[in-house]
Amino acid sequence: MNSWKRFKKISVLAMVLALAVSMIAGCSGSQDSGSAAEPQNRLEKILADGKLQVIMEPYFAPYEFVDSSKSGQDQYQGADVQLAKYIADYLGVELEIVPLEWTAVLTGVSTGKYDMAISGMGYTAERAEAMELSDSYYDEESSHGFVIKKEDIDKYPDLASFKGAKIAYQKGSLQEMYTNDQVEDVQGMPFDSVQNAILALQTGKADAVAVSYDNGELFVDANPDLAMAAPKFEGTMDRTVVACPKGETELIEKVNEAIAEVKDQGLFVQWWDEAIDQAKSLGISE
Repeated sequence: MNSWKRFKKISVLAMVLALAVSMIAGCSGSQDSGSAAEPQNRLEKILADGKLQVIMEPYFAPYEFVDSSKSGQDQYQGADVQLAKYIADYLGVELEIVPLEWTAVLTGVSTGKYDMAISGMGYTAERAEAMELSDSYYDEESSHGFVIKKEDIDKYPDLASFKGAKIAYQKGSLQEMYTNDQVEDVQGMPFDSVQNAILALQTGKADAVAVSYDNGELFVDANPDLAMAAPKFEGTMDRTVVACPKGETELIEKVNEAIAEVKDQGLFVQWWDEAIDQAKSLGISE
């Protein structure tokens, strides 16, 4: 009898333990099923985090520039900054601008380190292979030319006159591509920034600087020893785009939706004109 009683007690205890284990497992399964799913793409991550990281080189007025009278995120100004704010608002998230050098902007997107780049980036087939590129938000024909010394204005009447010249440009830019494609026997001089290319011109190390025309005009306005050369690169059309990491099609679709609204309302042209006036008032030439 004592053995039977002990057996019954052990059996009851085993049943209680089994029931407890099943209840714990059931609760655990319920919690797992109710937890938020892991983000499946960059757009979902941005929405989950409530923050959009946008990289840019903030020394390319009027697209983007720094107002030194301000601090933090408020110091970043320009038409691209306004577009970044619009896209962040469209997604319902906070914007964080991350300033980088131009080559780091290109690698930062192509490697997927950052959410997107809005930095006066022109469309090229090579970039389209490495990143997701948006619809163009700003188109301008024949918008690239040369900054030269004012004293040399008569020396360069046409594109052919730059044959064999030492032409500086920002490394990895459209101007580098146009210079190498359209200037015969060019002595190309790549620099990490347009500012350093301009300094090379002013110190006699370069004959000209290949630039986006609007950016070049700001340098000329701020430096009376400089001028815009008459010739421009031929057959160019700026298709300025937003870049996202390759494969993030859901994110680029949302960006395109925001860009469509911006273009329908004519907002970027408005931001562009305001940025030019603001940059001039600040004496900014980069």
